[in-house]
Amino acid sequence: MKLYFTPFACSLAARIALEEAGLDADYVQVPRDLRLADGRDFTEISPMGYVPAIETGTGFVLTEGPAVLTYIAELAPEGALSFTGFSDAHYRMLAWLNFVSTELHKAVYMPILGKGYSEAEEIAARARHARPFTVLSKHLDGREFLQDRFTVADAYLVAVLNWSEFSKVPLADWPVLAAYRERLRARPSVARAMAAEWPLLKAA
Repeated sequence: MKLYFTPFACSLAARIALEEAGLDADYVQVPRDLRLADGRDFTEISPMGYVPAIETGTGFVLTEGPAVLTYIAELAPEGALSFTGFSDAHYRMLAWLNFVSTELHKAVYMPILGKGYSEAEEIAARARHARPFTVLSKHLDGREFLQDRFTVADAYLVAVLNWSEFSKVPLADWPVLAAYRERLRARPSVARAMAAEWPLLKAA
């Protein structure tokens, strides 16, 4: 299995999930020009040019962060990253994955950090952070994780909250979220994933 990643992009969540589950993978860094070390254009694997993407030995390729994280969760030992069966907890986990994707990743951080956005779009994105941050702060107050144990939704949320300094989104103004991020950064799987990618980010 190969995980295509960019240092400290949303693909960090997939690396955290693989670390947490103890699953083996080859990590393939995607450069800015999308030209991979083997000569392929990354858009041959991920048509939008986005990480993460997973490629298995059987030729199965999967893109889109929430789908990749769900796939990893289902490969992991039971209970390591998700909830099994037709349970309320399983579907709440999927809801949190989509919340992070739509309300934070795409709506707030991408217009600030991504390319091709106007100044007006960036200003609007900065104004949007308060509502999802309020929802998360109320939910996480008194909780260690989004649910009663660590799941791929937490891996995704901590990866996205890591962008706050780069984007100057004021996470320090939200003490529950700041504490949650620091707590998760200390988790061994998160710490290992971040340590693996930090030198690559500095060198990029």
